[in-house]
Amino acid sequence: MSKVLVPKSAVELALTQASRHLRENVEPRLLNEFKQMKTSMLSDFDEHPVTKELQQKTSADPSAFTSYGSLFGFIGFEESDEPAEVVREMLEKSELKFIKTKKGGVLDFKVFYPSKEELFSATPLPWAGGRSWLRGIESGISGFGRYLNVENEASRSGKGIQAKNQLRSTRFKATKYISKILNDFIQKIEKLSL
Repeated sequence: MSKVLVPKSAVELALTQASRHLRENVEPRLLNEFKQMKTSMLSDFDEHPVTKELQQKTSADPSAFTSYGSLFGFIGFEESDEPAEVVREMLEKSELKFIKTKKGGVLDFKVFYPSKEELFSATPLPWAGGRSWLRGIESGISGFGRYLNVENEASRSGKGIQAKNQLRSTRFKATKYISKILNDFIQKIEKLSL
C-alpha cells in the first residue's frame, strides 16, 4: 500500500471549510429548535395555574391551592409585587450557545438555563428571609391554618393576615410547579442533536 502525503495546510483548509459548512447548516436549525422549546417552556409557565393565580393577585379568590382566600394573599406579597415576573425573567434568559468548533468539523453547543436552586434563591418569602415561596409552592408553606382572608391595613397584600390561633385544620396544597416546567424543558433539550 502506498502512502499519500497531504500537506498540513490542505488538511487545515479542508477542516475549516467543513466546519464552516457544518455551522452554516446546523446552527440555524438548532437555534430554531431551541427557540421553539423555549417558547413552549415559557408558555407552560404562563399557562400554569400557579402563575395565573399569582398574576391575578388577591382577585383569585377562591384559590385552587389554598381552598380559602388567594394564594397571593396567603403568601403575603405586597400589593405591588409581581412574583411570577421574577421567575419568568430568569426563564427568558435561557439560551443556546455555540461554544467552539473542534477539528474534524464537530460543532459543540451548550444550553444555559436557571437551575431550581437559582430560582429558589431569587424568590424569597416576603416575611421569612432565606425561605423561597417558589420552593414552598412545591413542598408546602406553613401557617395556612392561621390565615385570615380579610381586608386589613396591616396586610402586605391588602387581603390576608395571620391570626394568633389556629383557625382551621386544612393545609396548603403543595403542587409541582417550576420542577415540572424545568424537567419538561430539560427532556426536550436532551433531544437536541447536531
